[in-house]
Amino acid sequence: MPFTHTPHLPLLLWTLFTLPLTIWDTAYILLRPHSFPGGKWHAPFFLSMEPWASTDHLYGPEAWGASEGFTAAQAVVNVLEVGMYTGYVWGVWRGGGLGGGARWRIGKRRIQGKMAAGAVVLGFAAGVVTATKTGLYCRFFFSLRAWCCFCFLLLMRVVMREVFSGYVYTGHNELHPLLTLWGFMNALYFLASGYMIGAFGTEIYRGLLAGEGDKED
Repeated sequence: MPFTHTPHLPLLLWTLFTLPLTIWDTAYILLRPHSFPGGKWHAPFFLSMEPWASTDHLYGPEAWGASEGFTAAQAVVNVLEVGMYTGYVWGVWRGGGLGGGARWRIGKRRIQGKMAAGAVVLGFAAGVVTATKTGLYCRFFFSLRAWCCFCFLLLMRVVMREVFSGYVYTGHNELHPLLTLWGFMNALYFLASGYMIGAFGTEIYRGLLAGEGDKED
């Protein structure tokens, strides 16, 4: 029995949201210091990055002046992440075009075979990369309780990074921008990547079990 995958609307919406955002984020980092305020590439391309850089100095001139390598390393990982998200969308699109040219519909049309397997593996890997950029913690998740614990641990890891560094990059903030911008975006990425790991990991797990059942038959 061939492996099948039915794309879920939340996963596709998240992919389409984060793909251009990650490309933009990577461009900002790799073009430093020209992407900073006053730089030749800052306006009009990176004006919207200014509030984030003023909240998290990892993105600002402070980290650049201190030769902080974490931000540049994140940009390298971003390139891998963009490739995986692009591969998933391409796999879903190409897989949906098979079978007599019928149009693919979200949640209604399955893709199957090698295209489906490749798309699920890329989607799972992309979720892991997104999560581990800051969390450095990953495993398979098949229950809501475990998934919630995972997201909590990831969020605590980011908070602890700031606590144990003496809030070197975020300690200058008032509580309002720290929670509404920095905290909200990190929580959003943790929840979305955790959902991806849970959804794709479950599909992979069930596919392996189904393969084991076919062997026994």
